[in-house]
Amino acid sequence: MTTNKNNISLGNSIFTVQEASVSDEASLQQLMIDTASWLKNSGSSQWNDILEGKDVHGLKDRIRDGEVFLVRETESEGIASAFILRKTASDWDKRLWRDHGYQTPARYLHRLMIARAFAGQNLSQAILDWAGVESAQSHYQYLRLDCIADNKKLNTLYQKAGFIQIAIVDGFCLYEKRT
Repeated sequence: MTTNKNNISLGNSIFTVQEASVSDEASLQQLMIDTASWLKNSGSSQWNDILEGKDVHGLKDRIRDGEVFLVRETESEGIASAFILRKTASDWDKRLWRDHGYQTPARYLHRLMIARAFAGQNLSQAILDWAGVESAQSHYQYLRLDCIADNKKLNTLYQKAGFIQIAIVDGFCLYEKRT
């Protein structure tokens, strides 16, 4: 796997990373619902807020602020993946990271979504690597994220990607990686 500013090369596929626009909102909403449904069917309660019609991360605002990224395979029209890469800590982040240095400039990754057609290709790992490089190039010292503590698959993914577990707060594991 290799990355540059706009591309991720993974096996025989090349994926383009780009900022989302307002015209992408409906597709992003559908990908979030699909991902939340998949998580629920897998036994996880993470992202249940989406299935209840709530958007705690304010997708429209994040798009406006240039913090939502789409990943498209060059061979297809659809979205392979999407994620939020915040430039500042949200209220959620401040609450979870309050005792663990949220004052230190960091990017916060949220809502990493992989379309089911692209599952199992290590795209999540590639995106985490891309987000780390992007954070470093934007002069942030850390890339941070969180997930429900009992989601073993996600915790394993983040640890394999080089993230260090900082704490467990309110049932969420906090991870960070120096960029």
